Amino acid sequence: MDRGERVKLVLLWHMHQPLYRNGITGEYEMPWVFLHGIKDYYDMAWHASKFEGLKVTFNLTPVLIKQLKEYGEGKANCKFLELMKRPVKELQNHEKRWLLQFLFHGNVETMVKPFKHYYELFLRFERESQEGSFLKNLTSQDFLNLEVLFLLSWCGRYLRENSRVVKRLVEKESVFSEEEKLELIGELLRFTGKVIPLYSRLSREGKVEVSTTPYYHPILPLLLNIEAAKESTPDVRLPALHVNFKDDAELQTEKAIKEVKELFDFKGGVWPAEGGVSEEALKLLKEKGANWCATDEEVLFKSLSRRFGTREPLYRVYSYEGLKLLFRDRELSDLIGFVYKSWREDDAVEDFTGRLKRIGEQFKEPVVSVILDGENCWEFYRENGYPFREKLYRTLSQLEWVESVFPSELEATEKLERVVAGSWIGGNFLTWVGDREKNRAWELLGITKLNLEEERENDNYRKAKEKLLAAEGSDWFWWFGKGHYTPFSQTFDRLFRSNLIAVYKLLNKTIPQELFTPISRFKSSASEPPRNFVKAQVDGQVTSYYEWLEAGKVDLLEFSTMATQGFVMRELYYGYDRNGNLYLRVDGDWKRLKGRRFQVVFEISGKEKKSFTVEPNGTVTGCKGAKGALNRILEVEIPAECLSERGRLYLTVKLVVDGKVVEEAPFLSYALLDLSRDFSSEWMV
Repeated sequence: MDRGERVKLVLLWHMHQPLYRNGITGEYEMPWVFLHGIKDYYDMAWHASKFEGLKVTFNLTPVLIKQLKEYGEGKANCKFLELMKRPVKELQNHEKRWLLQFLFHGNVETMVKPFKHYYELFLRFERESQEGSFLKNLTSQDFLNLEVLFLLSWCGRYLRENSRVVKRLVEKESVFSEEEKLELIGELLRFTGKVIPLYSRLSREGKVEVSTTPYYHPILPLLLNIEAAKESTPDVRLPALHVNFKDDAELQTEKAIKEVKELFDFKGGVWPAEGGVSEEALKLLKEKGANWCATDEEVLFKSLSRRFGTREPLYRVYSYEGLKLLFRDRELSDLIGFVYKSWREDDAVEDFTGRLKRIGEQFKEPVVSVILDGENCWEFYRENGYPFREKLYRTLSQLEWVESVFPSELEATEKLERVVAGSWIGGNFLTWVGDREKNRAWELLGITKLNLEEERENDNYRKAKEKLLAAEGSDWFWWFGKGHYTPFSQTFDRLFRSNLIAVYKLLNKTIPQELFTPISRFKSSASEPPRNFVKAQVDGQVTSYYEWLEAGKVDLLEFSTMATQGFVMRELYYGYDRNGNLYLRVDGDWKRLKGRRFQVVFEISGKEKKSFTVEPNGTVTGCKGAKGALNRILEVEIPAECLSERGRLYLTVKLVVDGKVVEEAPFLSYALLDLSRDFSSEWMV
C-alpha cells in the first residue's frame, strides 16, 4: 500500500424495532424495545464515543425512537413490565406461563450461563417443561429469582459498570425480594429515557452521525409500485390486488426526516428499510431531503452497465440523480454479523483489518462500507460484544492506513445511469412479497387503504392513517410465510391485523371478518422430531426417497432475525435406528467450498458435551466407528456408544474453513435432537 494512501471505512450500525403496541388496545405486547434499550442502544453509542477520532454512523428508525421515548417517559403500557411489577404470589398461572415465553429468551452460553442460579433454573425448565411440571414445581421465590435474573442478563456493560442497583443485584446472585425487583425495573426504565438524549448530544458534538429510515420501516419500492419486485425476480407472484401507496411512501419519508432533524444534527443520510431501493424510491428520498443513501453490493452489481470481473466498483461512491450512494460490503458486514462471534477477539480483529488492508492494496483509494444490524448479533458474542468492539475500535483508531469516515463527508466519484430495484437480502424482495401469506397481508393492507381514502373528510382520518402507516412496516411481512421462524409469529400476525382493524374502528366502518382470521399458518417450531426409525446409507447422496423420509428436520437459518442468504449450511435432518445409532444429514451449498480446506464440527450436549469433526473425505474424529460422506449432501453416522445419553440432546453445527469458524447454526443457541421415542411398537400400513 502506498504511503499516504488510506482505506476509508464507513461503519454503520442499523437500529430498529417494529411497533409492538397493539393498534386497538394500545398495549405493548412484546418488550424488545425496552430490553435492547438496556442492553444495546445506549451501550453502542457510549462505547463508540470513547475513542477519539473514531467515526461511527448509527441509523435510528423513527418507530424505534418513538417507542424508546414512551418507555423513558413512563408512557409505555407494556404488558411484560406490568406483570413483572406485580408480586409473584398475585400472578395467576396463565400469567406466569405468558411471562415464561420471554424469561428464558436469550443466548444460553452468553446470557444465561454467566448467572449460576439462572442456568440452574434453565436446566430445570428444559428438563421439566416437557412434562408440564416446571411451573408446578417452581416456588414463588424461584419465579422471583427468575424474573430478576432475566432482567440482569439483559443489562449491558454500561449498566453493569455504572448502576449501583444493577451491580448490587448481580453480586447478590439470588434470593431477591419484590422490593429489589421493583427498584431494578425503575432503574432500567429511567435508563431507557437516556438513550435518545445520548445520541442527540453525540451527533451535535460531531462524535457520531445519525441517519434514518422512512418512519415505520416500510419497503419503499413496494409501496411506490409493487411491480418493482419483478425487476430482480421477473416470475414473482404478486398480490391479486394492486393498490397505489405513493402518498403513504411520501408521508413515511417526510415524517422521518422531520423528526430526526428536530432531535439530531441530521446530515441527510438514509438507510432505506432492508436496503430496499428502486429508481423511484431514490428520487423520492432526494426530493424529501436525503443527501446520501446506502444499500447492498448486489444491487450495485445488478445495476452496472457492464461486468468488471472484480470487486473494485464496490469501493467507490456513486451518484444517482444527485443522490449520493454507498454500497455495503456484504462479506465484511456478515463476518461481524455471523462469524466473529465464535472467534477470539484478537483473531477476529486481525482478520477484519487484514481484509481491509488487502482491499487497500488491490484498489486505489477505496471506500469500504460495513453496514449491519446494531443490536441482533451481540447476544451471541462474549460479554455482549464489548471485548470485540473494544479491540476493533482501538485498532481502527491506531492504524494509520485506515480512516473512519462519516458518509456525509464523502464525495461521489462515479455516476450510476440506472438502479435495479432490490434489497440487501439476495438483491430482491422475496422476503416481503411473493408467497401466499405475504401476498395475503398486502391484499388486506390494500383493501384497508382503499376504505381509508374514501373517508378523507372523517374527523379521525389522520389517526386512522397513522395506524395504516404502522401496518406498512416491513417486519410483519418478514415473519409471514416462508423464510423465517419465530415463536412469536402469532403475536406479529395479531399486531399487524390490529392496526388494520383500528383503521375501521376509528372511521366507524364495518370491520371485515377476514381481519379476525390469522394470516399465518401456525408453526410450533422451526424443527420437527423424527416420525420413525431412520437407517441411512452414509454415501453423501439421497439414496432413495424413503431414506430420510421419517427423519427429524431443523431449519438452520429460520431462527434468525438477520439476513443469511450467503450461508453454506441450510437444513439439518436427523434420526436414529433401533440400536440408538444417530444419523445426521446437512443440506447446503457445498459446491462453494470446492478446493477449500474445511471441516464440519457437530457439538452434541447432554450430560456432557461431545464433539465430532467431519473432514471432506468422510473421516470422523471424536468417535471410533463413526463415519461420514460428503457429496451432494453431508451424511454422518455416530454409534450409540459415542453419545453421552439417549433422550434429548442439544446440537450446534460449525463450519470451519482454514482453521476458523465461519458459520455456526442454529443462531439461537442449539438445535434440539429428540431421541427419546421408541418406535418399536409402531407400525405403518
